[in-house]
Amino acid sequence: MSKPFSIKVLRYDSQLDNDRPHYEEYSVDYYEGMRIWHAIDDVNLKHGANIASRLSCREFLCGICTIMANGKPTLACKAPVENGMVLEPLPYFPVTRDLVVDRDIAERRFQELRPWLSRDDDISQIEMKASQSEVLPAREMSQCLGCLACLVACPVIKEGWETFAGPMYQVHLAKSAFNPLDTAKRVAEAAQYGLFNCTQCGACTDVCPKGINIQEKAIRQLRTLFLREEEIPKPVKEVKENTKRKSNPFGKEGKWHWAEGLNLPKSGDTVFFAGCLSSFESGDTLKKAVALLRKIGIEVACYAEDEPCCGSPVLNMGDEDGFRENAQDVARRFRARGAKTVITGCAECYRVFTLDYPKYLAGIEMPEVKHISQVIAESKDKLGVISRKMPETRITYHDPCRLGRDCGLYQAPRDVIGAVSGIELHEMAKTRADSFCCGAGGGVKLINNDLAIALGKERIRQARETGSSVLVSACPWCEQNLRDSVREGDDIRIMDIVDLIAENL
Repeated sequence: MSKPFSIKVLRYDSQLDNDRPHYEEYSVDYYEGMRIWHAIDDVNLKHGANIASRLSCREFLCGICTIMANGKPTLACKAPVENGMVLEPLPYFPVTRDLVVDRDIAERRFQELRPWLSRDDDISQIEMKASQSEVLPAREMSQCLGCLACLVACPVIKEGWETFAGPMYQVHLAKSAFNPLDTAKRVAEAAQYGLFNCTQCGACTDVCPKGINIQEKAIRQLRTLFLREEEIPKPVKEVKENTKRKSNPFGKEGKWHWAEGLNLPKSGDTVFFAGCLSSFESGDTLKKAVALLRKIGIEVACYAEDEPCCGSPVLNMGDEDGFRENAQDVARRFRARGAKTVITGCAECYRVFTLDYPKYLAGIEMPEVKHISQVIAESKDKLGVISRKMPETRITYHDPCRLGRDCGLYQAPRDVIGAVSGIELHEMAKTRADSFCCGAGGGVKLINNDLAIALGKERIRQARETGSSVLVSACPWCEQNLRDSVREGDDIRIMDIVDLIAENL
């Protein structure tokens, strides 16, 4: 028996002079397995709505039917329909009618890039051989449907295509760059089209219907090839050299000063890994973190002046060899000092320790790694009753890309926030897996601060829409960039989750 459903569609006809974009709601006779395109067909047949939409293969092979469903780009032929679902055309493209957009901008960019096989000789006159392992990376990139979903999900694209060509085009440049038969300078082209302006936030991978790991398999690998084949840009070179010489990407001295007077041992079972940015910019937060850990009965060691960089900035830039060398050094120090558990408040450190070290240090045993939000959430009962002491009551939370989309750590920070009675958490429209990047990731904060700030301002705007006066996060890079992005006269306060608990204890 069919179940009544309703969907809401944004209607508009560019050929009608007086038409304005407006929503219309329709009932749908739902059945199990119904996809979005089935629902649109049902509405057109049942109501004579004549909703315009694109559809071709019906088997998510061509990518032509991409629309926005509840604010997220998806293939209408693949996604199941949901009760109350809101269907809209893709943003950033001129709307022809209803759910149909003019893709001419995207097609012209393809013509610019010429992502088909290019050689400087006549390949028909040459015998060439390529092994399976040589063509496999290019084959993975060849799965791209050109559906545009990653473009509309990309936070950098929101700031304009002149800054970054977009994930889809970088995938096609990667396909050619990885193809042993292609002789064009694809890596240089990728850099020209904003390769180093990608924040590697993973929003593109999250919406890709083919599941291409764009930020790692395309962006990071293109950056790695660029560092090997082309002249390294000065900001990238500085990050590499600073990390190697000074154990931090900024080239600063005195990374350990925050720990002075805390009497922390330099070895032990449980290590507090401060991270580079926090050590220089958030010393008070680090001290509060140590105090909180002590309050719940956890004594930590700190490597102080011997704490190396986790290597995340180096890996983000594409220096895989440098990262592997750095990671081996970090793992060696953990073993030498008997570390069994590592606690960090830095989302970048947490991400590389849990996801990248196992890939690049195969066979090398690492300690258990926890983000401090997990530790506090697990032991919050030991802190007793926490009642609001801060003046603000309404707060919102920003999901760091590294903790959220990369590591799936969404609930622990919210459990920590929920431990403070008298505080109301109001989620932003883009939250959890749909979170909007703060702008600092992928090395962008280090090499293109203006772009990072532009993205940060957009996230601040989204936070403001919740009516909150405090924006909490669990990543020092996010927090620093969001602070830098707050406009003069804006009184929204940026806080780390550790500061939130400490201020209300």
